[in-house]
Amino acid sequence: MEEPILFISSPPVYFTEIVEVKETFLEESTSVFVPNRSDRIVDQVIARQLNYFSQPINQFRTLVFHLEDGERIVGKVDEVIGSDVKLKSLNEIIMVNGNEIKAITIANGI
Repeated sequence: MEEPILFISSPPVYFTEIVEVKETFLEESTSVFVPNRSDRIVDQVIARQLNYFSQPINQFRTLVFHLEDGERIVGKVDEVIGSDVKLKSLNEIIMVNGNEIKAITIANGI
C-alpha cells in the first residue's frame, strides 16, 4: 500500500441550509436615576438635626420647632420624607415643611 503524498486531516465539512430565526432581544436599560433635588431641606444644619432626632433611639426627646413665621411647635420627630417632616405633638400629628423650620431646641420641663 502506498502512502499518500499529502494527507490533511480535518473534520468533514457539511453544508446545511440556514433557516432564519427571529430572536427576541430584551432591551437593556442604560438610564441613570437622578434624585429630585428640589424635594430636600436646604439648610444642612436643620436637615442633620432632623435626621438625628428621627432615629428610633432619639425619638424620646421633646423638641421645640421654631418656624419662619414665628410659630412654635412642641413635639417629637416621627418621620422625615424629603422636605416634609411629620411631628408628633401631644394629641396630633403635624406635617411641616422642613424648609420652614428656622431652629430646633430641646424643650425643658415640657
